[in-house]
Amino acid sequence: MSALTNRGLIMRLVDAYDAFNEKVTLFFLRFVGPPSVERTARPVVVTAEDRARDAELRGGFERVVGPDGRPYLVERD
Repeated sequence: MSALTNRGLIMRLVDAYDAFNEKVTLFFLRFVGPPSVERTARPVVVTAEDRARDAELRGGFERVVGPDGRPYLVERD
């Protein structure tokens, strides 16, 4: 068998696998449908109270990197 014949055999196997993969995908699409890319969750409404709490937390703590390279929060003085 020459290298050209081996390559032809491999290409036929790849094509058969691709065809099988496409058939399996189409089969499952019957049940689950196409992927949904739209946002399904309701948008979160941020209140003034939430903003105040966030500002307080950000002002009360400081991010510090430890000797091991991991960041952590410490309370500001």
